[in-house]
Formats: sequence, C-alpha cells, structure tokens
Amino acid sequence: MNTFIPLDKVEEIDLQDYHEVWLTTSESWPQDPATVHRKCLWRQDRELTGDVEIDGVYFENLPHLWLRVDDLDNQQDIDLVIKKLKARIAALNLKGEFYPAELPKAAPHKDEDEIKKDLRS
Repeated sequence: MNTFIPLDKVEEIDLQDYHEVWLTTSESWPQDPATVHRKCLWRQDRELTGDVEIDGVYFENLPHLWLRVDDLDNQQDIDLVIKKLKARIAALNLKGEFYPAELPKAAPHKDEDEIKKDLRS
C-alpha cells in the first residue's frame, strides 16, 4: 500500500502504520515512481516473527509513505524533511534507520515470465 501526503502533514501522521518513508519527485500511476525519481529516506525497525516467510514480496506489500519534493538533489530541502521526520519519530517513540540499504526485489512470478515469451514461430 502506498500513501502520498504533502510535506506539511509529516508532523501529524501516524508513522507506526508505515514500513518506509520515501521521497519522490512525482505522483504518477502506478504510485511507485521510476527508480531514478525516488529515494528511501527511512525504514522502521520491525520485529519479525518466525511464522511469516520473509522475502521480497513481503516487504513490497508493507505500507509505504511517499513525500513529494521538487528535487531529490536539493539537500537543504531534504534536511528540512529529515528534521520534521525525526521530530515525529521521536514523538511516536519509533525505531528505524535513515537511508537504509535497498531490500531484495521479489523474483517475477513464473506466469509473468511465460507471458513475456514470444510464442510466434
């Protein structure tokens, strides 16, 4: 699940509901923008139990919060977002990591691979 909010709502949103906070420069459909137009800003630490199979699909299905900025390379703007986000994280007593490593991608479903094959003779 993906949710886009304006930057001014960061100070009041319940971040407990979200696995990651992303920065993006667009809000195009599908909601996940092209890789070059996004940056994972923060990932919440989650306590994982043994009853869940953890793979790329598991992480892709967790809720993500998206914040739109004009320029991902404007560090001054990003620092302002980080300041607001840190204040909200502290208020909610959450644990997480800024600029986390990328999670593994889910392998394509076998049927999708079959669809991509050119079956013409």
